[in-house]
Amino acid sequence: MTTCLCGNPVAFESVLCPRCQALRTLELGADASEKEIKAAYHMLVKVWHPDRFPGDNPLKAAAEVKLKEVNSAYALLTARQPGGGRSQGAPAGSNNARTPGAAPDSEAATRPATSKRRPAAPQPLIGFASIAPALRLFFKLFLVALALLTARYLWIAFDVDSSTSEVQQVVGYGKDSLEKGLAAPKRRFLAAVEQDLQRLNLWSPAPASTIAPPAGKPAANPASERVAIASAPAGARQTSKTQPVTRKVYSYITVGSTRDEVLDQLGTPASSTDSKMVYGQSELYLKDNSVAGWKIDPVASPIRVKLWPESSVDPSLDSFTVGSSRDEVLVVQGTPTAFSEDRFAYGSSEVWFQNRRVVRWKSDPASIALKARVP
Repeated sequence: MTTCLCGNPVAFESVLCPRCQALRTLELGADASEKEIKAAYHMLVKVWHPDRFPGDNPLKAAAEVKLKEVNSAYALLTARQPGGGRSQGAPAGSNNARTPGAAPDSEAATRPATSKRRPAAPQPLIGFASIAPALRLFFKLFLVALALLTARYLWIAFDVDSSTSEVQQVVGYGKDSLEKGLAAPKRRFLAAVEQDLQRLNLWSPAPASTIAPPAGKPAANPASERVAIASAPAGARQTSKTQPVTRKVYSYITVGSTRDEVLDQLGTPASSTDSKMVYGQSELYLKDNSVAGWKIDPVASPIRVKLWPESSVDPSLDSFTVGSSRDEVLVVQGTPTAFSEDRFAYGSSEVWFQNRRVVRWKSDPASIALKARVP
């Protein structure tokens, strides 16, 4: 019998059991509690509610489809078996679960008591679900080997011998551009391989204490280390190798995300300065090399950003009014497309704050309608 990674049986053509698939739809892990399931459900219902896209029929239709998936996943995870336990795969109302005391179907009622059951078909010894992670890992390793081989030939092609400074300058620029272009895909690939190895229990990350610098010692500058190694004697270069630091690739950009984390997720921006990174019509604002704000165009240049409440707020809130806190507006309305200390923007709609409390708002139904109520 084919089994899911959590141990529950699944269909032969599937990889995950219904419960694990529902948890993935709600963006939760396998050990999520009932409280976490409920909170995630309320949050996603607000994010994907079709009323948020009144002027865009394609987005509204896509939101309706996503909302149905979220509702189905929540119904499956909160369904209860007749004995009182949580359902592990069959949603409420499923034809596969028979109510105790119910009458048998007509076919079972007319079947002779002495009839012999048809022998079950033999199950495969090894299911596809059990070898799927290994196949994905092998395919990724094959792709990186192919990329490295291609990069090697490109490097050889660029590595020409010329005594003129103009040709050397062009060759150096080509090598630098190739290294920068391959840096972000390489980091994302290594992060994906790390996750697969951890899932198969073939590798575990090093403790944080082995990577962080000692107390009182500033972090090393990679550029200065390369200069120091290049100027060191040949015998000393072999002993100056450092362990590479693997960064995790996050699904969202949020306040505090570093420039490197933004590059890992979004790649090279259209333009960049010390205080701003531009991706199409969207902009990320930086302070001390970390994200401090943004202005997102959700249609032309969507970027997945997330602003989390700073305090505990009732997730069942469905509207805000004058005097509501910033955190309550976040729970009701979701992450703003642009914000500052005293203003949230949702497309062309705006909410103004004073001392982190709502004082007024302007709702534009043609852009993103605000769920505000008059006190």
